[in-house]
Amino acid sequence: MKRLGIIGGVGPMATAYFLQLLTQMSDADIDQRHMEIYMISKPTIPDRTDYILGVSSKSPAIEMAGVGKQLKLLGAELLAIPCITGHYFHRELEQRTGLPIINAVNETVDYLRGRKASRVGIMATDGTIKSRLFQDIMDEFGIESLVPEQEEQKAVMDIIYKDIKAGKPANQEKFQEVSKQLRRRGAEVILLACTELSVLKRDHQIGKGYLDVMDVMAAKAVASCNQLKKEYRELIT
Repeated sequence: MKRLGIIGGVGPMATAYFLQLLTQMSDADIDQRHMEIYMISKPTIPDRTDYILGVSSKSPAIEMAGVGKQLKLLGAELLAIPCITGHYFHRELEQRTGLPIINAVNETVDYLRGRKASRVGIMATDGTIKSRLFQDIMDEFGIESLVPEQEEQKAVMDIIYKDIKAGKPANQEKFQEVSKQLRRRGAEVILLACTELSVLKRDHQIGKGYLDVMDVMAAKAVASCNQLKKEYRELIT
């Protein structure tokens, strides 16, 4: 088995859920058959969206790479980052750490292509949306991407930062309203493209037609380092 390293703490609750997913997705019947994981949680890493939008001059990549190097010293052979906005730095982090890093963005688009998705809504941070992390790759493969309008995007950011990151219950009404608007515009599938939204999915019945990017990343990690349970090959709710 390959040994997995996790650059964690971005955010802390999402990291905890990612560890849970890795365990429940692994086809292991005893302790010794589960994958070997090294995780460092460093919540002091600067905010990824603030840097991408120019609000902060502190690059998160430097500290994230530092964590990656520590994980490499511990024995990690493959890295995962349970922060989708952090994938903005994917190439730089691979160069700085000298380790392969699961690209949750590419893996998600590959998953969508395999299921012939043609119109996909994206719920994510401002950093992910405005850097076009998903949109540019979807464009390459002829998948139309739909993002929330300004007020709807503000609602998504409130759910991420004012609710989940703040340790409060997620506002379900806001979430469902944004979903409704994306569906009205033709979204066949809606991406939960922020790991805080993954926590929302964990805690609530959100309905059908969602694809959690952290599920895709966890499934890829397990398949790379262990055996994936059959029931996790289909991930769209």
